[in-house]
Amino acid sequence: MRPLLVLAASLALAGCGSSASGDFEAGIVAAATEAGLDIPTWQACRGTAAPAARVAEDLALGSAAGVSRTPTFLVNGTPVVGAVPLPVLSAAVSVALTSAVGSGLPQASYYATAFPDLPVLDSPVRGPGDAWVTVVEFGDFECPYCGEEEPVVEELLAEGGSQVRLVWKNFPLAAIHPHAEDAAVAAECALDQGKFWEMHDAIYANQGAIFGGDD
Repeated sequence: MRPLLVLAASLALAGCGSSASGDFEAGIVAAATEAGLDIPTWQACRGTAAPAARVAEDLALGSAAGVSRTPTFLVNGTPVVGAVPLPVLSAAVSVALTSAVGSGLPQASYYATAFPDLPVLDSPVRGPGDAWVTVVEFGDFECPYCGEEEPVVEELLAEGGSQVRLVWKNFPLAAIHPHAEDAAVAAECALDQGKFWEMHDAIYANQGAIFGGDD
């Protein structure tokens, strides 16, 4: 992986502060229902070790890559930190795309070959598997800045078309967000039912109700 390069440093100051209390359990169950999950199966999954282990794996991967804030986007390995406007992410994608196409590597295996230290593994993906540009998002479901950035991410994917894919990695900031790890586990259990993105979208659409308000 290339050395850590933080883009748009002035914008990266957007971060997460102290958390607020709320009726988390009722809110997360409502999100799971909205996502169309089999609730008894999902609830049983939340009590097992596997989803928590996957969250821990994401955290370790992010920490090794130098991630400390959310959201952090690694655009073919180059970090863009914070809730940034679309032109900032688009510029990073453009640079990454030019480098990838000019690499001489096959498109289908480019990312895995060029960035073995940041593997996709079984993480949720939006976009084609052979996209030239992989945007790995390290996010925290309780972080309001991650929620604010979601429309920007959606625009980026629409703009990028077949050239860009999004990979989600959990990075719950448990020291300031008491329900972030539980939310990540809940989303991982939705992944087991093939409905991660539905759960992801439902949580971010209802952050206030689930987590009790913004930081």
